[in-house]
Amino acid sequence: MVRGIRIDPGMPPRICKVPDTAQGLDALLGGHSMVKCFSFKDAALVYLPHDERNTLPTLCYDGRWYYGTLLVLGWKGGRALPLKTALADELAETFARREVPRL
Repeated sequence: MVRGIRIDPGMPPRICKVPDTAQGLDALLGGHSMVKCFSFKDAALVYLPHDERNTLPTLCYDGRWYYGTLLVLGWKGGRALPLKTALADELAETFARREVPRL
């Protein structure tokens, strides 16, 4: 488990412990998770591809809507890492907005 951010539909982001393995992330999100790395941060958005069960959008990031529970965690070299405290605070505040430009 590593420090990350969990964003549930209709809820503010919260900093919490999240799994650091692909299997753990898939189990938490309920399917095969996808990763979108942020351009200038050692962090990534972990999400499930949109399907009919997830009808309420959670967040618009970089012009694309994401659905269901989202996770933000440290990411470098294809590995999940803990978010540094300052970065976790910054990203939690950023993702509290419903629409977020590209990071």
